[in-house]
Amino acid sequence: MMIQDLPGDARIVKHFNDGRPRWDDHAYLLSDVVHVLSGKEHPARPNPRKQGIDVRETPERARLRRQRIAAKRRREKRALTSTQPSD
Repeated sequence: MMIQDLPGDARIVKHFNDGRPRWDDHAYLLSDVVHVLSGKEHPARPNPRKQGIDVRETPERARLRRQRIAAKRRREKRALTSTQPSD
């Protein structure tokens, strides 16, 4: 079980989140509604974590990752076009 699978208010989640519970989807949506209505960002809204550069990614790995992504998109496009009814 991963920490992401635990409830947002679990003790271990709070421990690794500076004592605060993790926001769930509902909290983010409600925060967005407040932002739209008031024009002000919710003061307690967590900032997204910054993704660092993966030092393990070599040019070869980057090329393979791009190929896998392109192949996945082709498969998804094929599946989408094959399930659409013909006119």
